[in-house]
Amino acid sequence: MDSPSVFRGIVLNRYKLIKEKEQTRMTKRKIFEKFKICVEGSSNWYPMRVPGSAMDTFYQEGILPDPYQGTNEYQWKEFFNNDFLVKGVFDVGPEEFSKEKLMLVFHGIDTIGQIFLNGTELGLVQNMHRRYAFSVQGIVQAGENVLEIKLTSPLKYIEKKKTEAKRKIHLTNTGNLSGSQYIRKAHCMFGWDWGPVLPDAGIFRPIELWAYSEAGLGETLVRQRHTKGEVVLQIETTVCGNNAETESKVSYELFSPDGAMIYEGTQECITIDHPQLWWPNGYGKQPLYTLKVYLRTSQERLDEKEYRIGLRTLTISQAPDKWGQEFAITVNGVKIFARGADYIPDDCFYARITKEVLERDVQAAVFANFNCLRVWGGGYYPSDTFYDLCDEYGILLWQDLMFACNIYDLTEDFIENIEEEAKDNLLRFRNHASLALICGNNEMETAWENWSDAKGHDPSLKRDYLLQFEYILQKIAKETAPDTFYWPSSPSSGGSFDNPDDENRGDCHYWDVWHGQKPFEEYLNHFFRFCSEFGFQSLPSMKTITAFAEKKDCNLFSRVMESHQKNPSANGKILYYLSETFRYPKNLESLVFLSQVLQGYAMKTATEHFRRNRGRCMGSIYWQFNDNWPVASWSSMDYFGRYKALHYMARKFCAPIAGSIRKQQQKVEFWISNETFEPVQVQAEICLKTLDFEILEEHVLSCDVPALSAVCMDTRDYQELIHGQADNVFVCVEYEYTSGGITEKKKEFEIFVPMKYLELKDPCLTVKEYEDGSVLLAAKSFVPYCMIESEDGDVIWEDNAVALTDETPVLLNVWLNQTDRKHGIKVYDVYHTYH
Repeated sequence: MDSPSVFRGIVLNRYKLIKEKEQTRMTKRKIFEKFKICVEGSSNWYPMRVPGSAMDTFYQEGILPDPYQGTNEYQWKEFFNNDFLVKGVFDVGPEEFSKEKLMLVFHGIDTIGQIFLNGTELGLVQNMHRRYAFSVQGIVQAGENVLEIKLTSPLKYIEKKKTEAKRKIHLTNTGNLSGSQYIRKAHCMFGWDWGPVLPDAGIFRPIELWAYSEAGLGETLVRQRHTKGEVVLQIETTVCGNNAETESKVSYELFSPDGAMIYEGTQECITIDHPQLWWPNGYGKQPLYTLKVYLRTSQERLDEKEYRIGLRTLTISQAPDKWGQEFAITVNGVKIFARGADYIPDDCFYARITKEVLERDVQAAVFANFNCLRVWGGGYYPSDTFYDLCDEYGILLWQDLMFACNIYDLTEDFIENIEEEAKDNLLRFRNHASLALICGNNEMETAWENWSDAKGHDPSLKRDYLLQFEYILQKIAKETAPDTFYWPSSPSSGGSFDNPDDENRGDCHYWDVWHGQKPFEEYLNHFFRFCSEFGFQSLPSMKTITAFAEKKDCNLFSRVMESHQKNPSANGKILYYLSETFRYPKNLESLVFLSQVLQGYAMKTATEHFRRNRGRCMGSIYWQFNDNWPVASWSSMDYFGRYKALHYMARKFCAPIAGSIRKQQQKVEFWISNETFEPVQVQAEICLKTLDFEILEEHVLSCDVPALSAVCMDTRDYQELIHGQADNVFVCVEYEYTSGGITEKKKEFEIFVPMKYLELKDPCLTVKEYEDGSVLLAAKSFVPYCMIESEDGDVIWEDNAVALTDETPVLLNVWLNQTDRKHGIKVYDVYHTYH
């Protein structure tokens, strides 16, 4: 019996002779029909979808309730103390059965499973992050075959491992179950400070039967050498199969982005003249070349694979400068300012993370003018579809390996397991244009140095951290993805416990605003080189809340609402920051709206500051992008794909050309950030107004803003003008510029007292909804924030969470209808949160 391993087979010289008996192509067929599942020890079997899981089946069959509603999640936690049996039946046809090699390939089993085929044990799987392949020649039968999988309870497994461990580990992240480090399963399935404890078990990615004769293609590495006017592809392909006697060759076809063939042959170096370069979103287009790889004999094509290649150079510049060392993603020689958020798994039902969900995600990133997502290390490695979409849309990926906020016991078995996991995934996504860097883990270097809960462990565990992330995984990354930058941890200054939180080197996570309850203005005192985590919580929309809470539970401190808030002190923090900014809201709806405005304003304050210091800071990645269930959290897009105020505001403060205002008491600076390749001339009209729109001072100016820069257009001191009336005035600036042949106008405002002290008046809002779903808003007095949402269905508008700074109506056009809807909208504004 072959031992389970990632399918690489015997690597042959690509021109080596291969035995040629039956010259037929490799076939790959998904197995997904006639599966069922039961709790071990029970005779009650239920039909199971593949991909699918225990949680999916027992919920669909009505055995247990929706884990996302009320407090149902706690019933499910107990349920996962069970082991499960999965049984499937599949047919093998005569043509498949006649092949010399038959492999059963599991692309994602969650997590500990014994696999049997026709009563013969194939082996043990123990890592949801890996692909497993078993040779089933001699075991598989022509006709019907029975596949059985025994899935061990992850809860019982980690308890057993904790008991057996010689070196005890007590570090446990907020919301996470103790022991999650002993199993190679998404850590957040054991809970996090935004997610429930739902450690599912099942088959979350396809099962395939691979049939071939003698040989098949292994993996292909495509390296790029860029010179003036051309790019040379250096291609390395392995072949898998048995030693043999008949010649086979690897050949290639290369197609341009428009589909024209530009190369056909067996050369491993292909020169592309006049290359079309791939750029991140906002910097250019994303042309993708298609490389087809074939394994042939003189008579037959044995196998083929296809890759899409973006031509670009990509690394991280750490050049020394007057502040320390920069940390800048550099694409095609250009240092870009990274703008984006941290991505977590989209669901606790992993089989629900479909192509449609992933496309929703990547389109949401483009909507917000992101050019980067950080795939966070406490989740999972996304499917190939995710990387394809990021290539297509120009979203750079900071790719964590799946280790986070933990201490690991480096046994021999564990080392072998994570080595195979790293190779398997790096082989899968290493050729993607969107892959910007590989990072060893999330927050583990800083944990060893700075977290009190990390103290008191066996010193050998700290030594093992260095072995794991600065030798084993770094070596595998260098060997497997040799052209991709490796970074040991996030945050880090480069490793070896050398002040991982140094603001003048590497990347930083900053949480004094929020966890430390410091004011938003504290962001302005820090000049990180690259801020890869910072965040602020908000409540999801009322439509999302009513999806999990009954009317009687719609109170911030009800058991249900607190169960959907996994950070123990978060609701208090939201109320604290709200008390510093707004008047006390009259109901939960108003609290939801204000919490989202607070969140948006916090992230706006930080990102605009980072962008104003372009060159010193080169990245702003806020926590977090999405949710894995309906919950109060740091996300800007909730579980249902509904945009919070932050996501709409990010569209503006992450725009390639964005205005911002910096206020220091009564002195105000007006800035423009230009993250494009062309200089831009900006016209600006700056007005000091009363809340009734009376203009107290008006100033018009223009400014030339160089490419890839941030410029202060003007500084004005309003001390004398606002004396005695600071609670009745605001300053507004309207920017106008032309970029890419398109003229745009944008507005920003600032006030001189906390918003709770503004003497806002009833704005007498007029709201007009058109047949196409667009909405026209107008007001008689200042509205600092106004947000709309559809009453039925889900709509994303091109703009939302807007300020009304004069009587000119504001038109909000529809960007996307997520679900069918009828007419009817809900309108929120600050004044009516307390009147």
